[in-house]
Amino acid sequence: MKAFITLSLLYLTLANQGILSVPGESVHAFQSVIVGLSEVASKDFNFQQLFVALDELAESFKARKNEENAFYEQEYQQYQADVQYYQNQITDFKNKIAQLEIDVKDLTDERSRLQQFLTEAKQDLYEATKLFNAKEAQINSDKSTFTRQFNEYADTIAVLDQAIALLNEVKDETSLLQKADNIKEVSLKMHNHLKQLSSKRVFYQPLVKALTQIAQNNYVDQENLNKVINYMNQLRQSLIDGQTSLQNQYDSQSKLQQDILSEIQAKITGIRDVLIPLLQSEIETKDGEIKALNAILNDARLNLAEAEDNLSATQNRWIERTASHNTLIQQYDNELLAIKDAENALKKGGIFRQ
Repeated sequence: MKAFITLSLLYLTLANQGILSVPGESVHAFQSVIVGLSEVASKDFNFQQLFVALDELAESFKARKNEENAFYEQEYQQYQADVQYYQNQITDFKNKIAQLEIDVKDLTDERSRLQQFLTEAKQDLYEATKLFNAKEAQINSDKSTFTRQFNEYADTIAVLDQAIALLNEVKDETSLLQKADNIKEVSLKMHNHLKQLSSKRVFYQPLVKALTQIAQNNYVDQENLNKVINYMNQLRQSLIDGQTSLQNQYDSQSKLQQDILSEIQAKITGIRDVLIPLLQSEIETKDGEIKALNAILNDARLNLAEAEDNLSATQNRWIERTASHNTLIQQYDNELLAIKDAENALKKGGIFRQ
């Protein structure tokens, strides 16, 4: 009997150390021993030591359960703090990402506007250069026209001077005969030169006709000759006035055209040397700012993903921890129930606390 009791106490000691705890068993290991003991033990035997061992074992399980609950509560507080930390991180990163996306969009829109301005500036430069070339070609054409017309006046005036000088040498029939061929030649030249000035409303036909008639006459009509010379002088003065008017008109128009050309050149210089480089520099600056913000935005997105992963991992670990805690608490409850069942088995065997 003593050996049996000693064995029972050994089972209780091992159970108190957690060695005999077997979760899931319908009958606890030491419970079988207690039941057997209750069946064979003498009622006169003092089982108080056994009840003390059962009480110590129960208190041990209760202490372990309380320790587990306390530790679980501490871990839960830390879990809540971690969850709140990661949730705050996620909120901060989401707000930061939203603001960065707005900033990137604003910079991108501004960059697009600058690019549009640059495109328009390049188009303006193209149009201004095209206009400059056309205006320059017009100026050169006007100068060529002016030079030609000015020379026509000069050549015609020279022919008139030659004709006047020739007619002034005609004093009598002899000199007329001597100069007849020269008069005819001058008359032809005058016809050719004055014909070029017909657009200037120079009526030269009567003069040429008069010169031809003088050359063909065998006598000198001094009165008629003087009228022709006088008309030539008037025509000469008219041509000089026309030449002067042509020069003044050209000078005025040329100055106006040169002023316009200078304005176009100033516009070209401003667009080419100032506006386009400025816009290109602004676009380059915006590209740098967009690149920097995109890098920060990408970092924020990575940080958000990491925070979300950390939150998910923390929640998953807590699910596992809770499952482990519940299993352990259930195990302790099973141990306490087994002790209670053992005590009831003793009572059924007629063994009570003293």
